[in-house]
Amino acid sequence: MGLNSLQTDAFLAIARTQSFSEAAKQLHVTQSALSQRINNLESDLGQTLFIRKSSGILPTEAGRKFLKYCQIKSSLEEELIQNIKGKKTGEFGGTLRLAAYSSVMRSVIMPALLPFLRKHPGVQCEFITQNIRLPDLLQRSEVDFIVMDHPFSSLGVQTKSLGHEVYIAVESEKYDSPDDIYLDNDPTDMATEIFFAAQENVPKYRRSYFSDVYGILNGVSAGLGRAVVSKHLIKPNTPVRVLKKYHSLKVEVSLHYHDQPFYSQLHSEVIEQLVKNCPQFL
Repeated sequence: MGLNSLQTDAFLAIARTQSFSEAAKQLHVTQSALSQRINNLESDLGQTLFIRKSSGILPTEAGRKFLKYCQIKSSLEEELIQNIKGKKTGEFGGTLRLAAYSSVMRSVIMPALLPFLRKHPGVQCEFITQNIRLPDLLQRSEVDFIVMDHPFSSLGVQTKSLGHEVYIAVESEKYDSPDDIYLDNDPTDMATEIFFAAQENVPKYRRSYFSDVYGILNGVSAGLGRAVVSKHLIKPNTPVRVLKKYHSLKVEVSLHYHDQPFYSQLHSEVIEQLVKNCPQFL
């Protein structure tokens, strides 16, 4: 039995969007036509591939296995097209899809990959900066890699250490800052709580939210509050000072990707570049 590409494309779109209606829009088909493709695919495989939950449409165990197949198939196709187009020997092509939290994307991940990306302009980048729900992006195959600052273990996911961030508490160098307000990304950001959990004296504090780490640093510089940030983000011209009464906290930065029997040359090279180059920027 051969697999129909229309059916596999339908499956992948639903897995990524967790929605039949959104997937139908992406594929420019009616929702009923999309549902029929999935019904036919499930009939051919003899397995249910999706279940409906309050959080959205999620793959079953069989669906997760099929998703892994789709990922490998996509990597193989990109590599084959690259070879057929006759690119220079040793030149990489394909799509690099990576998501990371804000304090490492611009300051660590991108600098670590820049020499490789300049050398291989055929690589298309899809970088996503997001501070929450990073594992969801990986599980739905919206990205091939995620970078996180806290432990994440899941069946079928590989993890590699990229080094360590050092958390410190800072305040404005120029303005008097409220000592009871700490700035975070959003209500789900746990950096401040994790930092103070490791301190002997925990202050009472309120939180304000500034979207990403660069917004946080701008807010601290302007005297709107204090913050817990990564030490590598503090440059000589950053108008903040370290609060010496709190000791620093080391946090591991880790790369996560699906465990699969085949990795494209691009996938393997990205892992090598990140593991080799990231520590120098942390």
